[in-house]
Amino acid sequence: MKILIVTNLENECSIEDVWIANSFIEDGNDVKLVNKYYDKRFEEIYDIFIKRYSWIEDINEFAVGANESDYETRILEKNLPRINFDGKFDNQGKHYLSHLYNLGYSVVPTISDIKDYDLIKGYDKYLIKPVNGYASYGIMEADKNSIFEYWNDNYVIQPKLNFQSEVQFYFIGSKYEFSQVFTPKKLLSHENAVFYNPTEEEIKLAENFAKLNGDSFNGVQRIDFLKVNNQLLLSELEDDSPYMAIEALSLNDRKRFIDDFKNMVYTYYNNFKTEKDHQRVLKR
Repeated sequence: MKILIVTNLENECSIEDVWIANSFIEDGNDVKLVNKYYDKRFEEIYDIFIKRYSWIEDINEFAVGANESDYETRILEKNLPRINFDGKFDNQGKHYLSHLYNLGYSVVPTISDIKDYDLIKGYDKYLIKPVNGYASYGIMEADKNSIFEYWNDNYVIQPKLNFQSEVQFYFIGSKYEFSQVFTPKKLLSHENAVFYNPTEEEIKLAENFAKLNGDSFNGVQRIDFLKVNNQLLLSELEDDSPYMAIEALSLNDRKRFIDDFKNMVYTYYNNFKTEKDHQRVLKR
């Protein structure tokens, strides 16, 4: 199988994508690592396309919507075999957080319309976050008297919470793999990641969010929570191209995760081919 992995090898954490690529190569596959501005002629050559950690890591060089590649649109329009291209949440902007909050899910209080301010009133400080931003890019802090002058339709608003830690649950499809707790840095990397031993209730909570993408979702999901007063509140449902932090795992656990990832890719690709072959037969 010819596999194209879209990543950014300039990121300090791209080593995990190199490990994944090498493991596919050990299985006898032809693998190429490229950035998101790759030659679109590759789409006529490769069998499957895996979106990995392709973000620009230096927050000072990132601008929302600037110089974006259209490879995602092309692959979806051509209906090419793909991994992590079909998420319903993070790749669509942060409005899902306010939607899930309004539905009563355990989510950091979030509104996407200033008319709903009463739903989050009572806090001293607020964070005004770009709908299509990531990490700390473009976030503004405001007090309750000034959020009205900063907000527009391109932002969501959340109270600034005092949280104990950030806990991340990692899934392949909707299958739970492991959890980590860490102290975030300002930029896109994890520092001092520590294995987290969640309760059954916490795993169930994370699974409920992971399953929102449906059983047919193919890719990695990272479900991020803030722990506030010992309660987990969703801060992000990363189903686009999540950093997986597997370098913090033991060698055995890392191998198990990569093996599960590869098995997901192989199963999906074989099913995709079978369905395509079936459609060709029906058209004859």
